[in-house]
Amino acid sequence: MENVQTEKIKVGSRWVEVDLAAIQHNYREIRQKIKPEVKILGVVKADAYGHGAIAISRVLEEQGVEMLGVTTPEEGRALRQAGITAPILVFGAFLPEEATSFVDFDLTATVASYEAIQWLREAAEKSNRIIKVHLKVETGMGRFGFWPQEVVAAAQKIKQTPGLFLEGVYSHLATAMWRNKKYCYRQFGIFQETCEELERAGINGLLKHMANSAAVLELPEMQLDMVRVGTLLYGQAPAPYMEKNLKLKDSWDLKAKVIYIRKLPTGQTAGYGRTFKASKPVLIAILPVGFVDGIQVEPLLKPANLLDVVKGMAKLVLRYFGCQKLSPLVQFPGGTGRIIGKVGMQLTMVDVSAVQGIKVGMVACIPARRTAIRADIPKVYRAADGAWQNGNRGEEEKTEKRKEERGKRKEEGWCSSWVTDQEF
Repeated sequence: MENVQTEKIKVGSRWVEVDLAAIQHNYREIRQKIKPEVKILGVVKADAYGHGAIAISRVLEEQGVEMLGVTTPEEGRALRQAGITAPILVFGAFLPEEATSFVDFDLTATVASYEAIQWLREAAEKSNRIIKVHLKVETGMGRFGFWPQEVVAAAQKIKQTPGLFLEGVYSHLATAMWRNKKYCYRQFGIFQETCEELERAGINGLLKHMANSAAVLELPEMQLDMVRVGTLLYGQAPAPYMEKNLKLKDSWDLKAKVIYIRKLPTGQTAGYGRTFKASKPVLIAILPVGFVDGIQVEPLLKPANLLDVVKGMAKLVLRYFGCQKLSPLVQFPGGTGRIIGKVGMQLTMVDVSAVQGIKVGMVACIPARRTAIRADIPKVYRAADGAWQNGNRGEEEKTEKRKEERGKRKEEGWCSSWVTDQEF
């Protein structure tokens, strides 16, 4: 994303810049990639991958998204309280005390156990409302869901349960980002067979969905009735080799201002564990962000093959001998720096010896794992017209206005997609 003059926007010493125009562009690219009749579920879990779930949900609603997806009832509640009216599917399993949230905030539940059916039934009966549910099928992800041989009986149980409406059935691909799609096709085959068994049992018209972002790019036959996209919406490809499949725009940057500058003499060590040692005089800048902000936080992955093992070992050896070329780059208006030493909890050291005009207050763009970013970091949003706004202040004003509108509609007996028993 382009450099932004943020001095006039009061955001403090570190913030996230989110380009809503890029989100709109990416959504339209995805829409063109899929079949016209296929619906889109926009995944906004984990604060919309660090972008701000409320702001992103509003953009997606404006673009016509058919459904939103979150992991927990709490995430869904926050969207409803902000005035979001699109259907919201909660992916995760839930506790019995959370069942009332599906009624109170008009959320669609994922059902993966008979206990969940009972909890939802009790919540629906108390409120005299209908709760929509999607049945989760375990096809190979290994987390939760009904085994294929249990699905028909579970679906029949839901259909017979007062207060519940079986709207959809879905499963989750485990390896869609891999080049080898053998396991994906195995999962898809199991899911298709399960759906056919449901139809033979007289359970028809369910919303079927299995494709994630990677499948949207490479497995068009798995689009079914709806696709679930998250990574693509935010301008990233699920795997490096997929980057040319779609013309995406990056939508997110972490920025911070330099808060301190100092010179390190030759031989001086720096940081916890003294992992950095200056081989020559070095100028360093301190940034007020750290690993709690997603800096150098990466998942520990199992190597996919022997070549990955060799690459990983080579990197460890080079780091042991102080090779700085492996350190993440930090962009400044006057040039590029590199992170040195161990990243602290809230502070990061950067070698800025090659950066022209470095000074306290200069803005840096720092690489970070966006899904690990703290939700309370201020966000600055760029609208389609190019205007930037402090997201925290703007969101508060919009949320209050939409809460008032939603409250009026609720008093009149209307709320999003709430339905009565007579409608089914």
